[in-house]
Amino acid sequence: MKSIARWIVAGVLFVSPCVAQDAREPAVRTEAERDFILSQMRLFLQSTQAITVALGKNDLKTVEDEATARGRTGTPASAIPPGMKAKETPAWTGMMAGARAGFDDIAKAAHKGAPPSELIGMLGETMRNCVACHQSYRLATK
Repeated sequence: MKSIARWIVAGVLFVSPCVAQDAREPAVRTEAERDFILSQMRLFLQSTQAITVALGKNDLKTVEDEATARGRTGTPASAIPPGMKAKETPAWTGMMAGARAGFDDIAKAAHKGAPPSELIGMLGETMRNCVACHQSYRLATK
């Protein structure tokens, strides 16, 4: 029993400095909201990966389709958990809107036949929103 207690204390002491150093703002959400946000993040990453591969093949149709799916019309309002929007800070809303608008811009540019080098640059700029959000917030549940 004493051995288990020592391991627990050691684990808490080991992890505590990491938690104390995390200066990101907690984004407190319900489990359903957290699951929704994480699923959206995964979709952003999946589409980013698909777009990158498609650009390597000069497959602008796939780029357009993936970017459209992650743009402003990609997630129906009915899929968003009720009450979640009211919890968003202006900064959170701005970063999310910037990411969605960036995907919309990529879709439009791909539709017009923009060169892959231009599209990959646009994707990089769009991802700045994701990086900024992850640097600013950490998900916490109630």
